[in-house]
Amino acid sequence: MAVRRRRKFMKGHGSKGNSGDERLLSRDEWGEAQDIQGSSELILNSPIINKAQERILDQFTPKHPIAFVSPCTSTRPYTKSWKWKIFKKELTGVDFIVSSNAGIIPLEYEDSYPYLTYDARHDPMFEDLYLIYTMRSLIRFFTLKHYEYVVFNFRPSPHVMRRRKSGVVAGRYLKEHHHIQDYAVCPSKPVLKNALKAISGRKGFYDRMYPDVHPLVLDDMKDIIEKFKQ
Repeated sequence: MAVRRRRKFMKGHGSKGNSGDERLLSRDEWGEAQDIQGSSELILNSPIINKAQERILDQFTPKHPIAFVSPCTSTRPYTKSWKWKIFKKELTGVDFIVSSNAGIIPLEYEDSYPYLTYDARHDPMFEDLYLIYTMRSLIRFFTLKHYEYVVFNFRPSPHVMRRRKSGVVAGRYLKEHHHIQDYAVCPSKPVLKNALKAISGRKGFYDRMYPDVHPLVLDDMKDIIEKFKQ
């Protein structure tokens, strides 16, 4: 089942049409769908994506003192993915924010154009560029939006270590310059190791795809959030 799902996704990769509400960009500001479907380099430098990000920075107002940041998913809107469904169910008292090639996206904008349309294919060639843009976007967002605490859900797996580094660098900068009181990057290596050990041998697609929703990881994140609430 997992293989069939992945093949189906790859077959349609980059072929989605324009969709979404006009909360950020009116329809006459939309471009061609293929203009925001391709490599990370294309998405990171897209005028449409950048304009939507500017609108978010203008419009968005934090609802809670704690922000919870986690990477995007290929499933759109994001909350239809297994990972974001679990996060929304299990984690409370936080603003949910997506970190993506398309910028820093509070979850309330997940149905807005261009976030149902963009499609960034993974290309190792642009990993360093992605790291630079992500650090810059995180620092800018949390400098302008006033949170007390930020929890970065960037796991220490080999293929996403650059993303984790972006959270560490951004969090350190924001704290040292007094834009936030504190931050955390989770899960830690020991917590993730224990979760992966518990998952080992299972055949479930979602277990392997989303170790961040394993109870061991979720409990660790809940503890961090509760500590920040005190």
